[in-house]
Amino acid sequence: MPADRCFRDAPAPSPANPERQAGFAAASASQAAQVAPAPPAANQDPQPAPAKQAPAAQDPAAPARAPQGPSISDAFAAWFAAGAAADANKPLLAALAAAPVDGLCWLSAAHAGAADDSARRKAIEQAERDFALAFLKLQRATNITYRGQYEPLAMLQPRVGEFFFTLLLEPPDWFPTTQRIELVPALRDLQPRIPAAARVDGVVRIAEDERSEPEPLRHALAALLWQWDLKEPGQRALARLTAETADGAAEDRLAALLALADFHNQLREHKAAAATYRAAMVLAKASKLTLKPLTWYSAACVHALAGDVERGLAAVEQCATLLASPDLDSSLRLQRAMFDTDPELAALRGDPRFAAALQRAFSPAAQGR
Repeated sequence: MPADRCFRDAPAPSPANPERQAGFAAASASQAAQVAPAPPAANQDPQPAPAKQAPAAQDPAAPARAPQGPSISDAFAAWFAAGAAADANKPLLAALAAAPVDGLCWLSAAHAGAADDSARRKAIEQAERDFALAFLKLQRATNITYRGQYEPLAMLQPRVGEFFFTLLLEPPDWFPTTQRIELVPALRDLQPRIPAAARVDGVVRIAEDERSEPEPLRHALAALLWQWDLKEPGQRALARLTAETADGAAEDRLAALLALADFHNQLREHKAAAATYRAAMVLAKASKLTLKPLTWYSAACVHALAGDVERGLAAVEQCATLLASPDLDSSLRLQRAMFDTDPELAALRGDPRFAAALQRAFSPAAQGR
């Protein structure tokens, strides 16, 4: 099945992110091959994917485009013939990751074409789980996050969503609980509307557990609940973060403002996030504190999403000024690919000032060469 045909059966692009496909293939296939494979799901057969996601008339064994190295079909056949062991799937994951959207399309079509309860279908479902985790790793490697980033995984729905909810709410021993936060951006794309009550209750339980659960995970889940129009956890977090901006040393208030801006952004309240970033800029200037390049980059994204192109470009230029210094600590440097591919900056790229800022930021002199 051609990849464009398969992808048209997935959800439509988010209107705010028409370039969302730009980051899908930014990471290497070798990174996906290193993802720890997931064991088979326990004693519950997942529901078949809707027929519209993979028309049965198509040959599931034919990949859309043969990737470099073994084709997906050949890699799967070899893995399946060897017993489909979870610890022997690196060649298959590498073949799928060579063209991630094509790989997801192949898995969706192969699942639809396999007989129910057959050994082949169970192996395909194992490969789906393994590659779903690999896809998360591929996207994290881009160092950018945006709405719609994980929509291609919808080709494996509802199975992949069920798998991610299980990892989040009832993590098995092999899945580190510290990695649960990495599931949340994907669940936001895959589950835009409120799910069954048991899942909602599980998410609320984690989001409200201040004693046992880390704050970044609780904030991420509060944003997921906010998306489902369940705003109490998010409102409590906003009140606490806002209170922290009022008192203390300038450094502490600045850190609190940046945390508040980031949480507004997680809630997709972009105008509030932009206003909070501006308050942080005012405080930093008055207190003679230097904002990091990543802070200016984030401010540029938020202002672009809020429709404020001028302030977005101003933030890019401030970021570029810092990046242009050969004395900048290497740990604070940003990748050029982030500016080139992040869909959240799409509204800024057409302006000549954006290209000029990048030329200045990533000149050989700025990179210390």
